[in-house]
This record gives sequence, structure tokens and C-alpha cells, in this order.
Amino acid sequence: MITEQHISETHKREIKSPIRIASLSDLNINKEIFIGYFQPLFENLEDDLYLVRENQIAFLKATFPEDIKEIEEIHQAYFHGKVDEKILTQWTFKLTMSQMDFFKQKGIVTRQRSVAAFIVEKEANNYHIERVLDGGFSQNVDDFRSWQRVFKQADKEMVEHDLFYELLQKVYELVAIIHTEIKKLKFSVHFMRTLTQGTIQGENSPEGVHEDGAQYIISALVINRKNITGGETQIFEKIGDTKELLFKKELNLGEFAFQADTGEEKIFGNDLWHYVTPIQPKNKAELGVRDIIGLDIEILR
Repeated sequence: MITEQHISETHKREIKSPIRIASLSDLNINKEIFIGYFQPLFENLEDDLYLVRENQIAFLKATFPEDIKEIEEIHQAYFHGKVDEKILTQWTFKLTMSQMDFFKQKGIVTRQRSVAAFIVEKEANNYHIERVLDGGFSQNVDDFRSWQRVFKQADKEMVEHDLFYELLQKVYELVAIIHTEIKKLKFSVHFMRTLTQGTIQGENSPEGVHEDGAQYIISALVINRKNITGGETQIFEKIGDTKELLFKKELNLGEFAFQADTGEEKIFGNDLWHYVTPIQPKNKAELGVRDIIGLDIEILR
């Protein structure tokens, strides 16, 4: 397990905000059984059309900077699917043939996902795990992710299972090592598949270097990598107006990145951000896939 202490030694300065780069095996979870169970279940995720629409809007803003104000007026309605692609016609009809090709590429689905949320409480060494159904999902950030999005709820076989409950308990214990007084956590769980094929790369972090708006995160527990290059996890520290790269690694199956995320600079002194590089197919004639489980973690008590 790589921690902030190891990263401090590399950079020859103290990093206090918690970081754990580890494997399921470090949590005493059988990696082969866990990966073998979850890999097939990622076939049941739903297309993330929010990302498609956001990419289309971003392309039009970049292409027609003089119209940014007008595009922004319809941005949120289009993002939420309240109006269809016809509303973009006043800009798309002005695109050149090559620009239209790029715009059509932005309409290709490169991410699928489902979600779930759990309250995990520990009393007298006993865990109580309750699934809660959130009406929608938003993040405490300053970009499009702050808008509420409604994703498919994860299938029962994916999350109401002893293997998944074991993961929640082990991650609870990771947080409890840092905050020994905790009694209750909320986990927002994201099952995500990123897709790439031909010249279309899969964006794991379309928002760039970012925070997720939670106290702690597992940015990725990697379940599958098939026919891809890229997908490198990177952790940064924001210092003033700059972001310094602290750590990078292409996570293998069963490996994960846990870190403090938002507000930790007030507690530990380091403002951690993160990013994952895009993926490309090794064989451009075949589909490339990266499947991950992400966790947003909030201390409730």
C-alpha cells in the first residue's frame, strides 16, 4: 500500500492529507472472486447521455465563442434532456463538413453508469448497512456536475450482496483509521464503464483535474481493462493557482485510489485533486473498455 508518507519521501516535503493506493488484497478481500463476480455485471449499465450532451455543448462553445452567452442560455435545459438536439440547429447548420464530423463524434456514447447509495453504521463491532434511494445525484463542485443528474439505480445483484457489503465495511475501516471517532458514513457508489473505439477516445475525467465534492473518495477501483492504453490515475496538490502532480499510476485489476477530496486542506493542510487520463484502444478495430467502481464518502457521525 502506498500512502501519503511514501509520497512525502518522494517529494521531500510533508504531505498530510490521506492517500491510499492499494489493492483488494490489502483489504483482505479475495481479488479473483471479487473481480470474477463483478465483471459480467457491468454489461447492465445505462448510457450516460448527460456526458454526450455536455460534450456537444462544449464543442459548440469552442467553435462559436461569439455565441457563448446564447449557447449558455439553453445549456442546462439541453443537458437535462428537456429540449432535443433541434435547439442546436442554429449552430450546427453553420458547421463545415469536418466540424460536423467532430460534432457527430461528440454524440457517441463513451460512458455508461449506474448508481447506489448506502448508510453504513457501526455499533459495538457490528455493522448495519442500509441502502437508500436518492432521487438524483449532484456534486458540490463549480462545473456541470453540480446540476442534478438521475442515473439508473444499480441492480440488486450488484450491490445487495455479501461481496459488496464486505467492500463497504473495509473502506469504512480505512476511514476509521483516520477518524477513530466515526460511527456512521454515507457511500455514494458509481459503477462506470468508459468506452473507446477507432479514433474515439474514452474520457474518464472530461472535467479535467478536479475534486468530487466529498470528504473522501475512491476515485477508481478497477474491475476491468480490455483492449486499452491510458487510464492513468493522477493525484495533484493545489497550491495557489497551480496544481502539482504528486502521484501517478495506471491501476491494475483490483487496485484502487483512496484519497481525501474536498475541505481536507482545512484539516490536514494539503488540497488534493485528481484526474484520470483518457483511454484509447490498442486494436482500433475493436472496442476498448475500462470498468471501475467509484465511491464518494461522507462522515455523518
